[in-house]
Amino acid sequence: MTNLDAMLAGKRILAVDDLVESRSAMKKMLVILGATKVDVAMDGDEATEYILNNDYDLVISDYNLGRGRDGQQILEEARFIRRLKATTTFVMLTGENAMDMVMGAIEYEPDDYVTKPFTIDIMRQRLTRILTIKEQLRPINDAIDRQAKNEVLQLCDEYIKTKPRLKNRVERIKGRTLMSMKNNDEALKLYNSILEDHEITWALLGKATCLFHQGQYKESKTLLEYTIKQHPKYVQCYDLLAKIHLKNKDLQSAQNILVSATHVSPKQVLRQMELGRIAFANKDLAVAESAFRQSVKLARHSCYRSVKNYLLFAKAVQHKISPTNNRDTRAGSADAFKAIEEVKAIYSDTPEYVLEATMIESTTFTNLGKEADAKACADKAEKLLTNINEPSSAMLLSMANVFIATKQHAKAQDLLSEISKSKNLTRAEERELERTKSEISEQVVRQYTTEINDKAIAFFERGQLSQAIELLDQATAYKEAGLAVLLNAIQVKITYMDQRAASREMLDDVDKLLFRVGDIPASDDRHQRWLLLKKSQERLTRMI
Repeated sequence: MTNLDAMLAGKRILAVDDLVESRSAMKKMLVILGATKVDVAMDGDEATEYILNNDYDLVISDYNLGRGRDGQQILEEARFIRRLKATTTFVMLTGENAMDMVMGAIEYEPDDYVTKPFTIDIMRQRLTRILTIKEQLRPINDAIDRQAKNEVLQLCDEYIKTKPRLKNRVERIKGRTLMSMKNNDEALKLYNSILEDHEITWALLGKATCLFHQGQYKESKTLLEYTIKQHPKYVQCYDLLAKIHLKNKDLQSAQNILVSATHVSPKQVLRQMELGRIAFANKDLAVAESAFRQSVKLARHSCYRSVKNYLLFAKAVQHKISPTNNRDTRAGSADAFKAIEEVKAIYSDTPEYVLEATMIESTTFTNLGKEADAKACADKAEKLLTNINEPSSAMLLSMANVFIATKQHAKAQDLLSEISKSKNLTRAEERELERTKSEISEQVVRQYTTEINDKAIAFFERGQLSQAIELLDQATAYKEAGLAVLLNAIQVKITYMDQRAASREMLDDVDKLLFRVGDIPASDDRHQRWLLLKKSQERLTRMI
C-alpha cells in the first residue's frame, strides 16, 4: 500500500462535478488512488446538501458547475455555516484561466488548486503533498475544530521549535488564533518577528490588521498601501484599507479602493455588497447599480443572498428611469421590476420586505410618469403598512415619501407627525425627516389643493355633484386648504342636499368646514357668500 493509499483508505470523500463523465472519471481516479468511501454530487446545491449532512475528510470540487452554486460558493457557504472542519481538505478544480475566477476562489483559501486537464499522476502528487501536510497538522486542526484556542497556541509553539518545514503554516495559524482572542499585542510581536526574516504578504496583512485593531489607523494605512503596491493581487488588503477610510469618514476613498479590489477579484460577493452600500451612500448610483447587480447575481445561490441586495439594486437603477421611453429607461425599469418581483416571490412570508418592494415599485412607476399605477402601488403599500406591528421610522419615512410622490400630502403629513413624536430616531433619520417635511411646504399643498379645486368646479358646472364632492373632500383633507376651497366644498354639499335630500352626516361635514372658515369680515369680498352659505346650512338643519 502506498502512502496515499493509506491516507485515503477509510476517508469520507465528496467529489463534485456537473458533467457525468467527469464525475465518473474523478470517482474512478480516487478509487484507483486508494479511496474507499466516495460520494459524488452533480451540482453545487447537491454538494452543499451532502456537506450539511455529512462530515467529510476531503472535498474535491470543480469550480464551474453550470447553473446554481459554483465551487467557490460551495466553499464559502461551507465555511460560513462551519461545516468545513479545519481537518477537512478542500481541493478546487478548474479549467478557468481568467484571473478573476482564480482570485475569487483563492480568497476563500482552498487547501489546493488544480488546473484542468490533469493526469492521475498529477492528482497523486498533489493529494500526497497536501494530505501529508494536513496529517502533520492534525493535532493543531483538531484543537481548532474544538475551539481550544490555548491548546492551539501551545501546539503551535511546539511545532515552530520541532517542525521547521511547517513553520510558516503554523505561524500563520498562531497569528490568526491570537487575533481571534483579541490578543493583538502578541500577534503584532509575532508578525514583526516574521517580517524581520522574510516579507510575506499574509504577515504584512496580519500586522496591518493588528495596528487597525489597536486604533493605529495611519500606520495600518501606510503598511497596506505599501503591501498593495508590492502585491497588487492580494485583495484582502484592499478590504482593510477601505475600513480605515470608513473610520476616517472618507467614504469616497473607501469606494475607490473597493472599486480597485473588484477589478482584481470581481466575484467576491461580500466586497460587492459593501461597495454597493458605500456607493449608494455617496449617491454614486452608477457604481451602486453595478455593485448590487453583481451582488444579486453572485449571492443568488449562496448563503449571502440578502433582500437588501435586491431592494438596493432596484433603488440604484432608478436614476436611469424617466418618462422618456429610451433604452436606459426600458432597461432600468425592467431591472427594477424584476428585482421587485423576486423579493415578493422569495420573501413573500416577510411583510416588511414585501412592503419595501411595493414602495419601490410605486417609485418606479412615478419615475416612468405612470401616475395611476404609482398611486395603485402606494395604496397597496399603505394596506401592507397597517398589517405590520410597530413599523420602523425608516419604513414610515419611506411611506411618507411615496405619499408625496403620489400627491397624497395629507397622508404624508400624518405619517411625518407620527415620526416626529419618536425619541429613537437616528441622526440620518432626523435629517431625512426634515428633508421630507420640506417637501410638503404650505405652498406645495396650496398649489395641489387649488388644482383639485379647479377640477371639482368643472364637475360642479356640469352638474356632476358626487364627483365634485369627492374631489373637494380630498382637497379639504389638507389643513392648508385655502378659504376658496373650503367655501366651494360647502357650496357643493349644500347644492347636493338641496337637489336631493339633506343628511345629518353631510350637514356635520358642512358644520366642520364652516368652523374652519371662521368669521369672514364685511370688508372681504367673500363675506356675502359666506353669509348665504350659513343661512342655507341653518335652513337645511331645520328640515331634518
